[in-house]
Amino acid sequence: MNDSRPGFRQAFESLAYADYRRFAVALLLTQMGAQIVQIAILWQVYQLTGSPLLLGLTGLARAIPHIVLSLIGGVIADRVNRIRLIQVGQVTNAALTLALAALTIAGWVEVWHLYVATSLNAAFTALTQPARTALIPRLVPPRTLVNAVALNATIQQIAQIVGPALAGGMIGAADLGPTYLVNGAAYLLGVVALAGIRTPALSPATEESPWQSLLEGLEFVRDRPVIVSLLGLDLSQTIFGGYRVLLPLIADQVLGVGPEGYGLLSAAPGVGSVLGATAILSLGDMRYKGIYTICGVLGNCVALVLLAVSPWFVLSLVASALLGVTNSVQMVPRNSAILAITPDALRGRVESFRSMLAGGGPPLGYTLAGAVAAALGAPMALALGAAACAVTVLGIAVTRHELRDPNLGSFSPEPVGVE
Repeated sequence: MNDSRPGFRQAFESLAYADYRRFAVALLLTQMGAQIVQIAILWQVYQLTGSPLLLGLTGLARAIPHIVLSLIGGVIADRVNRIRLIQVGQVTNAALTLALAALTIAGWVEVWHLYVATSLNAAFTALTQPARTALIPRLVPPRTLVNAVALNATIQQIAQIVGPALAGGMIGAADLGPTYLVNGAAYLLGVVALAGIRTPALSPATEESPWQSLLEGLEFVRDRPVIVSLLGLDLSQTIFGGYRVLLPLIADQVLGVGPEGYGLLSAAPGVGSVLGATAILSLGDMRYKGIYTICGVLGNCVALVLLAVSPWFVLSLVASALLGVTNSVQMVPRNSAILAITPDALRGRVESFRSMLAGGGPPLGYTLAGAVAAALGAPMALALGAAACAVTVLGIAVTRHELRDPNLGSFSPEPVGVE
């Protein structure tokens, strides 16, 4: 059917396509693995050091590979079979976390091991993430693109609910070693799910050198200011709003709720993101995507302040959930607009640029938040970050008129391979 009227019955339209269903299962397993390993490593660094600065440096260990390798991943994604590239990345991440499990169970793990594991995990993710996102328009017809992007966001946030809660519960009940084992298993099961996808995923042959391909993608982004503006909004949120690295401190020092409470605080944004993505799903291919993005980021700043001033665990859970709601409100319209603007032959490279910022921004934000928290405390770090983010976003919103275009991100008809 071509019924484009918004409504709840459209919310799961993309799941009518078998290849997208397989992709969705693999994404859920992969994102669960990513959440588990991130929560476990942060808690283990905190256990070993008790230092907010060393917690923040895990962000730097994650940021550098994303910044350096994401663009390379985009070039690769536009030249090879995207499914096979994603599978290779997941197998290597599984091997990495299983090695970390062995070190932890044997009692040999040291802080530098955790930094190396964080960097390698980020490196493999950076190389494969552009292929993962660029593949989406090949799995559904163009009119369903916003729905598919929103469902992807929902799946990722479900993983952020289940993954952190599972990680916190397993750390408390079975310790860190078994937690890493579950993480490795999730990555491997994702590889199996991807194997069933039959949509052609091999990029067309090109005679360009990799360097020429990279420059072509960067020139495409440069020549479309709206893409730069949308990415600037997201980068403001991720750099100034790096709250996740401070959750162990808030859980232990401010609220006194231990690893189980830390797991719930880390899961709450996922709950909120599912609610936010569900609301976006019901809107269909909405107009004014730029305005949605601006309002979502500003709402995220308000939620950061609430988390900073909250003295109670329940209120902190509410604030964390609101961080997830507002993130979905800005993320889904932004990502769907960028994908719709970009032709398929360039999606891997354009997505690699977005992935570089999306993957490198939060870890840099973690480093900044950890440094400020070491000097002024976690609540003040959250409040100052929210203020800096709001000022930056308002500046972008006032000066970039293209974000107010009601038809921003309307897709152009393009043939895609679907079953």
